[in-house]
Amino acid sequence: MSKRYCFFCVGTGGHVFPAKNMVLMLIESGVSEDDIIVVSDNRGLRYFEDLNLHTIKKNFYISNRGISGYVVNIGRFIRTVWDLYTELKSKKINSIFTTGAYIAPYAAFISLLIRSELFIQEQNQYAGLGNKIASYFPSTVFESFPNTKNINNTNSIYTGPILNLDLNYKKQKKESTKFTIGIQGGSQGSQQINKFIFRFINNLKESEVNFIHITGPEKSNVEKINKSFYREVEFIDDMNEYYHSIDFQISRAGGGILEAAFLQIPQLLIPFQFGTTARHQTLNAKYLTEIGNAKIVNEYEQFVEILNNLCDFKNGYLQENFIFKEIKVGNDDIFKIITSGSHG
Repeated sequence: MSKRYCFFCVGTGGHVFPAKNMVLMLIESGVSEDDIIVVSDNRGLRYFEDLNLHTIKKNFYISNRGISGYVVNIGRFIRTVWDLYTELKSKKINSIFTTGAYIAPYAAFISLLIRSELFIQEQNQYAGLGNKIASYFPSTVFESFPNTKNINNTNSIYTGPILNLDLNYKKQKKESTKFTIGIQGGSQGSQQINKFIFRFINNLKESEVNFIHITGPEKSNVEKINKSFYREVEFIDDMNEYYHSIDFQISRAGGGILEAAFLQIPQLLIPFQFGTTARHQTLNAKYLTEIGNAKIVNEYEQFVEILNNLCDFKNGYLQENFIFKEIKVGNDDIFKIITSGSHG
């Protein structure tokens, strides 16, 4: 009998794309779509609409009060776990894979109930509560960053991230192409980054540098900027082409910053400053600054100073201020482990 897989992933692209990339690798290797199940919420399942998979949609409880939130709402949590168990117990699932967030504890409990392997992927330097809880169950944890904090490290492996890229796609930019800065704030966009770049571009009368700005859904500038060197889009389908066209990136500091780092694109990072996300984004950014791949700013004045230097000196500024260290990528190693069930 063929091996069967169940993927637990929710929310935004940062959590869903790693799971989808593993699903696509399984299908490309010959695994039937009938042997793959995806468990998610309404937002997450939208990313799988182009595939003919069995999917299960649930409205998962999200604790805003840490572990105490799960304790107070334990009845609600147990009901959802039992509903999932009822749907999955006859599916003969061998491996459960979760990419974290609030769905990870559900995946962990289900893995015990149906006696399947549990694989956990952590995208950040500082793990969230969901993956922290799940990591104390019998499992294998895949770390995107070395020495991940706030997680059970006794069963973790530093594999590197699952990148949402064609890893055979080499970044080669024509010398005749204009120096280009890319701007993005993750799959949902960043209001802070958008405000910074709108203000900067509005004050820029002319430029020898091009700007490609991914604003995120419904976050476009109210007053459209009509300048030949600036292009604004809500979303880009082909991120390979986006990375191929840029020399430098401005970004938040979620796990996705490792995509640009893998392609040796230097970055200006503006970590999110609120809630638990602030901790992991700050640590992610510090990791890339320590290896020489990025700079961190939080204030507009710092932002303007660096962009002015980039616009004036371009590649000369990059060569003097950044070092490029090879980034480990986990796609192939993680695929081998989940399909073999062993990392020994």
